[in-house]
Amino acid sequence: MRIGFFRDLALKKAVTRCAFSTARLLCLGIAKIAFRLHVEGQEFIPRTGPAILAANHVSYIDPIIIGIVMRRPVRFMAKQELFRFRLFGWLIRKFGAFPVNRDRIDRQALKRANSLLKAGEIVAIFPEGTRGDGIDLRPAKPGIGLIAARTGAPVIPVFHRGTEKVFPRGAWLPRPNRITVQFGAPCRFAEEEVEKAQGQAVIFSQIIMEKIAALKTWSASGSRSGVNRTYATGEAMSIKKRGINEPT
Repeated sequence: MRIGFFRDLALKKAVTRCAFSTARLLCLGIAKIAFRLHVEGQEFIPRTGPAILAANHVSYIDPIIIGIVMRRPVRFMAKQELFRFRLFGWLIRKFGAFPVNRDRIDRQALKRANSLLKAGEIVAIFPEGTRGDGIDLRPAKPGIGLIAARTGAPVIPVFHRGTEKVFPRGAWLPRPNRITVQFGAPCRFAEEEVEKAQGQAVIFSQIIMEKIAALKTWSASGSRSGVNRTYATGEAMSIKKRGINEPT
């Protein structure tokens, strides 16, 4: 009986993985045709093991775009208001989302993210906590720093451009526009800073936003020359002193 149970479980996982791959490739093909989707930096995504994606947020379709460009399933931290509608809440849960209260440090959501990362999954977080205007990046909330400190998972900055024009505020239907997605080099919360995680979380989260800003600048330049997409310029304090370890 036990063998049969594990066999059924393995079959269910295989079917789920196949369904994910098929749906992803279909949506990816549509996005490339309809929105001229272009992706850079996928070499920074680990093939196995945990990782945190930290992305800017400008449109409701951001999770969809990030999800389809990833070769691995992604779990999204989404505002709890989206789960109030039972059918929609059920649907986004099926696509890997779990709720978070944006008005405070949601310990339940942090616990859920920690559990997923310790299981070797990828968790996507929008550090700003809400949609921006597509022009300026908002300050980061400290949650991403706390999660990075507690799990040791690498944080990969992500910047995408164009979703705010494809599906702007108040729109009911998508509009044609080019979408680009850039992934940056991962970084980790410094191990020696874990003891002071609460105090360093704000600083770490701020630097993650700086890295997203660097990708934004790199994207806007239209050229690789003169712009480093892996780190934001203008900061005098060293990364390690501020609670980050760069990959070697």
